[in-house]
Amino acid sequence: MLRITVEEKADFIRFRLEGKLIGDWVKELERAWICAKNTQPGTRFRIDLSSVSFVDNKGKALLESMVSEGAELLADNPMMTSLVRSILEHVKTEHANT
Repeated sequence: MLRITVEEKADFIRFRLEGKLIGDWVKELERAWICAKNTQPGTRFRIDLSSVSFVDNKGKALLESMVSEGAELLADNPMMTSLVRSILEHVKTEHANT
């Protein structure tokens, strides 16, 4: 299960995720992301993974896509911090190769 809380701040929108980013929950996050981007173009996004306990490959791919489009990932636990580093390195490498 995944809880997605969308918090609109003055200068950004934060998606606070809690639980596991797996399976159908990846699609649910993607729907929320697309809706927020389309209704508030030009807004900065922060994705808070501090309360996420697991991310599957599809979840990781979605997070990579979100970062590629300018979203910032936040994490404060060792497992998610490691995942964030991995995603940032992958996105950086992808952009360097294009």
